[in-house]
Amino acid sequence: MYVNMIKMLKDAEQGRYAVGAFNIVNRLTAKAIVDKAEEMHSPVILQTSQKTVEQLSPEGVVDFVKPMAERAGIPVALHLDHCTKPELARACVDAGYSSIMIDMSKRPLEENISVCRDTAEYAHKFDVSVEGEIGAIVGVEDNIKITEREAALADVDSSKMFVEKTGVDFLAPAIGTAHGLYKGIPKIEFELFAELRKVIPVPLVVHGGTGLADDVFKHLISMGAAKINISTALKMAYCGTIAEYCEQNEKRDPLKLDLAAYEAVKKMAQGHIELFGGENKA
Repeated sequence: MYVNMIKMLKDAEQGRYAVGAFNIVNRLTAKAIVDKAEEMHSPVILQTSQKTVEQLSPEGVVDFVKPMAERAGIPVALHLDHCTKPELARACVDAGYSSIMIDMSKRPLEENISVCRDTAEYAHKFDVSVEGEIGAIVGVEDNIKITEREAALADVDSSKMFVEKTGVDFLAPAIGTAHGLYKGIPKIEFELFAELRKVIPVPLVVHGGTGLADDVFKHLISMGAAKINISTALKMAYCGTIAEYCEQNEKRDPLKLDLAAYEAVKKMAQGHIELFGGENKA
């Protein structure tokens, strides 16, 4: 079934599990994720980065994701991830996305609040849920690059004000995670996350999930993390399998190549769904 993320993430928060949000790049990766989630009876979120949706178009993504989700026997949301362009976020709402993220976290706080509030007011007219971000998460997420110098943790007072003034349905606070592959062991601010969970009335989102240790995931989920973003792990499974297949097979069979990539993405999704506790929660 095709849904926005509101009930999905509130249920996860209350049940102390997290929903995996996977950054798909095409129909094959979308189908692999939905098929595995359906096998495991888990809710799931398909995300597209700004870069992906600009290449495929909002309508192009909705055309292959929405029918797939409507046929599924589990809740499936289609979410726009890390969008820095308000006009593109609105275009995704108009095209039929069920959820969007507007990311003005690199901008001054008042501008972040203003743009997120306007975007949320527009999206809510169409029953589309909205995610915002406060603080700046280090690393590269397709079109967004945050250096270590630019990175900044969320703070409790600003985060509370941000949610109250914008009306966003979910908050992604910077707590020490990073986009891309980690260099060394990340320092996750668990105490900050706990303080945020006490005062923020909406579900919290963890970005930069690829590469975190299992115990870190489990601790954050036990504290109320409801959505965990997985992007790099999907790219590694998809691109790595294609590269390996082409290297090992002189005779190139596109159907066998696609099947290998599909199975690799399914395996990656299974590992994360099991780790996040989403199995049999749909």
